[in-house]
Amino acid sequence: MPDQPALDPRARLVRVRSRALGVTKSMFVYLPPEYAAAPRRRFPTLYLLRGHEREWVNPHEDESRGGTTVIDVYQGLRAMAAIGPLILVMPSMASADNAVPGMLTDFRSPDLAAGAPGIGSGLFQRFFFEELIPALDRRFRTIPAARAVAGFSLGGYMAVKAAALRPELFVSVGAFDGSFPYAADRGRDARPGDAIFAPPMFDAPLGRPRDPAHLAANNPICLLMRADPAAIRRITWIVQYGPEQIEPWGSNFYRGEYLLRALRSLGAENAAPVAALLDGQHTWRIADRHLEQTLPLHWEALARHM
Repeated sequence: MPDQPALDPRARLVRVRSRALGVTKSMFVYLPPEYAAAPRRRFPTLYLLRGHEREWVNPHEDESRGGTTVIDVYQGLRAMAAIGPLILVMPSMASADNAVPGMLTDFRSPDLAAGAPGIGSGLFQRFFFEELIPALDRRFRTIPAARAVAGFSLGGYMAVKAAALRPELFVSVGAFDGSFPYAADRGRDARPGDAIFAPPMFDAPLGRPRDPAHLAANNPICLLMRADPAAIRRITWIVQYGPEQIEPWGSNFYRGEYLLRALRSLGAENAAPVAALLDGQHTWRIADRHLEQTLPLHWEALARHM
């Protein structure tokens, strides 16, 4: 890509050839110091989702970030003994130019991606569950029973969707200011007229015109309502979002509140100390702060499965 930003050198670039997508996908992986020091030890894993693999490790992903990355957040918490050693996985869940979001969705109309690099067949849901997670577990010394997932914005949508589809794979789920579509008919269908995914960038994953059945099959709220409530309650849910006063362009307050109501209807509670951050702008600085507050909660959940 032109003008490639300087990324955090503490993360290593890993590539996986995907049969489902028909292309090679990249991800960044951070290994804790103990990984090399203890060659027989296995470690819990946190998947961090957004879109392009560089976003979590780009110190200047937006102007707010100020030269730090998620690895700085992690290492700061380690220095305070607030968490233990974790493998961080930051996969590509979009086109290589970040113009077409993958959405952890098997695309309804992959032809509408107009040949965007890194899309291939558009089978991102199949890629994530059937190829990416198993490939990471084979290549690195993970603890499959101690796996967490978290995301920012559309990454929050994907994190909740992943856990709703396969709750047995994750012990904790985090989301900051997630882009959660509304549901209708007590979660059976996607809500007609919800414009969150109306822009053309979503045509390939969701179809044009939008297919109601496909929308419902990829709506995290609908998927939660279809899941086994006992399995949803076993997960530690860690949800935060921006404040109501900067809606609709500065935060996803109402959509975050909607997700929490859906979780409560299933008997699951939010483990985050505060749901709505008063200065919770939709920026990478605040996304990093969300992880600073919530990584200890992920660690507590992971430690119970080690």
